[in-house]
Amino acid sequence: MHFEVLSIFPELFESFSKTGLFGKGVKSGAISFSASQLREHAVNSQGQIDDAPYGGGSGMVLRIETAEAAIRKERSQRPESKVVLMTPRGEPMSQKLARKIVSENSALTILCGRYEGVDERIAEELCDYQVSMGDFITMGGETPAMAFMESVARLVPGVLGNPESLSEESFENMRLEHPQYTRPEVFKSGEKELAVPKILLSGNHKKIDEWRKEKAIRDTFTRRPDLARGLDLDGSNVSIALIHYPVFNKEGKIITSSLTNLDLSDIARSVKTFGVKKFYIVHPAETLRKLAFKICEHWNTGYGSSYNPNRGEALEQVSILPQFKDALEDAERVFGEVPSLVTTSAKPGKHHTSYLKMREIAKTSDKPLMILFGTGWGLADEVMEKADFQLPPINGCVPYNHLSVRAAAAITLDRLFSKH
Repeated sequence: MHFEVLSIFPELFESFSKTGLFGKGVKSGAISFSASQLREHAVNSQGQIDDAPYGGGSGMVLRIETAEAAIRKERSQRPESKVVLMTPRGEPMSQKLARKIVSENSALTILCGRYEGVDERIAEELCDYQVSMGDFITMGGETPAMAFMESVARLVPGVLGNPESLSEESFENMRLEHPQYTRPEVFKSGEKELAVPKILLSGNHKKIDEWRKEKAIRDTFTRRPDLARGLDLDGSNVSIALIHYPVFNKEGKIITSSLTNLDLSDIARSVKTFGVKKFYIVHPAETLRKLAFKICEHWNTGYGSSYNPNRGEALEQVSILPQFKDALEDAERVFGEVPSLVTTSAKPGKHHTSYLKMREIAKTSDKPLMILFGTGWGLADEVMEKADFQLPPINGCVPYNHLSVRAAAAITLDRLFSKH
């Protein structure tokens, strides 16, 4: 990869091109670099390359004649070179864009504007990429160009000493990198003792890896929620089962709970909103299953289908089955394999999978998921014991913890699949 910089301050790049990993890349031949003076292509003998903007306003604007001549000269030597304009009006720089640029190009000509910017005809007609390094303004394109070149150059084979580190760093997987620690194990700052997390000293590499992934996900959602939105989560690989047997009553006995119209309708709407593929109603009583069928039929094909079509659309995902094993069998047919089971409960437990971790699993795992919601006073132990994952209780700011199952389902789906 060759980098050519066009600037009125090419001397700024002398030290940059010889320093650090970029400088090592140049020395090894993995990349090459040169910088040219834009004033070599001035429009008059006074060295003028810019002019006042039409329509009035402060600052000076780079003229198109200068830019066109400088780019033409570079392309006479490297016809394949693509032009990158550093501008706050450009596409935000990202790891995805850096990879795209590296994969598509072997030579880049980077145009650095100054002061008020460049004539728009330069941007529209002469440049292949317009790139912004962030929502801030610098005095010129030189410092953004350095950041851009480092971001791109490190992806060129042979520049980094350890290529494996590329896959572990921030933004590679649409999330921040996990926090890092080194010696000393404990550092005293005033009256505070700042210690390295014990898990990193345990030698248990599996637990350390789990901790790092958990921290990376949590920090991403806390510090960069915009990256979390970029995950484009959805429930297309997910089903929900509303279990009416076996569940507990308030005395802790196994019962069959009643099916309600509100649970069926409201959970179906949440399912539709978050893109969940299937919603199973599991009830052993034939009479109540027939009632559920009748409710769905009313909204799908009866009078309700014309009165409120949206309700029928939500109920299209509903399947009404007598036993939990029937739901598993149907999910295997729909998704091609038996799903992993995710249980929910208002009761505290010891081995919870956080919502952040479950979000990551839902996005990255190829295996389908089935989220189980219990009616009555919660799922029986025999169901809970089958779980691959158990989500923590949904707690508010007071001890009261008696959400309706339809409210709990809506909150759960929002936490797992919302874009906020």
